[in-house]
Amino acid sequence: MRNDKIELYKLLEDAYAGRGGFQTGEYLVRHKREAADKYSLRQKLSYYLNYIKPCVDAHVAPVFKTLAVRDYAGPGVKAWELFANDVNFLGDGIDKLMKKAAHSSKLNGVAYIVMDMAEGLAVNSLADYERDRNNLPYAFVVDAIAVKEVVLDKFGRITKFVYAEPDADNEYTPATRIMTAEGWTLRSSKGERKGSWHIGCVPVIPLFSREHKTHDAFPPSEFASAARANLAIFNMCSWLNEIMMNQTFSVLTYPSSGAEEEITLGTNNALSYPVDSSHAPAFIAPPADPATVLATQIANLQQEIYRMAVVVNVTGSSKLQSGQAKAWDYEATNQILSDFADTVENAEMKVARMFSIWTGVALDYKVNYPSDFKISEVEQELANAEVAKGLNFGDGFNLEVFKRVLTSYLPELKADEFDVLVEEYRNLQEQQKLDYINSGEGNGEE
Repeated sequence: MRNDKIELYKLLEDAYAGRGGFQTGEYLVRHKREAADKYSLRQKLSYYLNYIKPCVDAHVAPVFKTLAVRDYAGPGVKAWELFANDVNFLGDGIDKLMKKAAHSSKLNGVAYIVMDMAEGLAVNSLADYERDRNNLPYAFVVDAIAVKEVVLDKFGRITKFVYAEPDADNEYTPATRIMTAEGWTLRSSKGERKGSWHIGCVPVIPLFSREHKTHDAFPPSEFASAARANLAIFNMCSWLNEIMMNQTFSVLTYPSSGAEEEITLGTNNALSYPVDSSHAPAFIAPPADPATVLATQIANLQQEIYRMAVVVNVTGSSKLQSGQAKAWDYEATNQILSDFADTVENAEMKVARMFSIWTGVALDYKVNYPSDFKISEVEQELANAEVAKGLNFGDGFNLEVFKRVLTSYLPELKADEFDVLVEEYRNLQEQQKLDYINSGEGNGEE
């Protein structure tokens, strides 16, 4: 399946970042009889009201507000930790990789996480992986706009992945990389190079923003309509600005018996009329109806963008509504966030499995992202945790309660700090067991 949505992806990315035609004014529609100099002036004076970025961020930020809970075991633990702390040789951890993929996925409908390894590595054992981070795979996100072709088998698995990447020898023309289950091909300004691998699959993990057809590698974006509405607002703001420049200020009219040779209407000029018309001098102005219509339509489109994006937590999106209606809005938003968190969670587990395939080292990996995004107080979370612990369902249950408390009460904890606290709690549980046994109560002694 070839990517035939490049133009749409360009609009989406420009709308999110406020760049491209929104920055230069090229997205403004030129009137049929508009002079080139006037159109150029409109472009220079254009401004962009960005509604797409806060809407997309509102679908992603809550998923990463608290730290995902990760548990892993097996021979590949140390190698995985080296990779997870620096997935791309730039110091970015697994959290940053998944957050970047999530942003790209939500905006475009899909993002692709690619895993690869450097060429010519002489890696023969687990010790080689654990000794040097450079011996391990690396991962990065390929945005949908860079993907040229994706071929799927009858089960929906990727059998061929073609994308554009920077050419080290030509900054103006990107290179093309083709990945299959057998290996890769790179076509650049220096010709064609090839390489092979023995992993038995294409090392690409798709992250879709929502449920889609199995064989649709480029599903529609949730924000396509919203981006087009934002484009309409961009043009309407320009038209409104033009009306304000040309028609807002009143023009003085006065009686005069002399003939005007040539006059240009404006705030620094006046318009004369015959003295026998019996009208007193006055100021006149064009009707405000066109500007009012544009301002109303801009406000309506703004609310439509928020409605299509299903956001209730963005400044400016709220309106007067009943408590029950607002509750339903929060439920809908919570469900969307929860579903997307599950999708991100599954994608990360696939990244871990791909890492295990690349290295040939077993790794039992589990990750849990937040599943409830309702507004709640930390005090309530702690109270719930106290009740849950009082149920005395065992050390394993109490450990999971402790992890939830950490993510709620200390959301800014880093992964290594989180692991240290969890290990301390495990040690505390073990010490409490020993104290209980040594006290004689554990042996039934009086």
